Amino acid sequence: MSRSPITFRGGRLPHDPDRSHLTVSCLLTSELPAPPARADWLSPVPADAWGMLGNDQVGDCTIAGIAHKRIGDAWVNQQRRLDISTADCLKYYGHFGYRPGDPSTDQGAVCQDVLDYWHRRGFRGEKNLAYARVDVANHQELKQAIHLFGQIYVGVTITQAAEDQFNGDEVWDVTRRSPVLGGHCITLGAYDEHGLDAVTWGTVHRLTWRWWDVYGDEAWVVFNPKDFVDPKTGHDRAGLDITTLRADYTNLTDRVMALAA
Repeated sequence: MSRSPITFRGGRLPHDPDRSHLTVSCLLTSELPAPPARADWLSPVPADAWGMLGNDQVGDCTIAGIAHKRIGDAWVNQQRRLDISTADCLKYYGHFGYRPGDPSTDQGAVCQDVLDYWHRRGFRGEKNLAYARVDVANHQELKQAIHLFGQIYVGVTITQAAEDQFNGDEVWDVTRRSPVLGGHCITLGAYDEHGLDAVTWGTVHRLTWRWWDVYGDEAWVVFNPKDFVDPKTGHDRAGLDITTLRADYTNLTDRVMALAA
């Protein structure tokens, strides 16, 4: 299937690595085996389910990212199609200052701010349970995060070469001296020894591990109690230590975590 060429719209603002956050490495149980050589949460989703969600016109990639996460999770976990519209995403983008028809307000957003708003206020009636940072330099942790939790929400840097490679339906790989265009938000939902698969600009796109090591800036697991919590064990099916998660969440927010969706 041919894809329409895109012109990059900067939308992910720089993150602050020193800002308080939960950390995935502290929340996984010690009994977990090493991640498998490959995992894939994206191929079951129909190609036409993702949607551009406005990101070909404005820099709402941070919102499109949470929409793509929800679309993929609904299909994989519940075998149902979740239709999220461009209007839904632009309305949500409005919480970060965007006003339709006023290009000066199209300033993007910080990934952690978007995750925090989703956690506190919800997106289309659903709040996330919590979210935690993944070590982008640790391939094993990144693989574990994708294998266990499905799509993860990430921030990358886009160069002119990456835009050209996307438009040419070529794998994102490192090239020499390509101008940086800006920050972008995508989800990662599959990997193997050669690279990873991302959802971006309404489609699934391949990138190499080498590209990720250069341009992968931040990554987050988003926890959803509907999908993961096992009330019998207190751990979810993915090996999440709920006791530690609750304690770390309270220490960070001074609030008690509500496991009800």
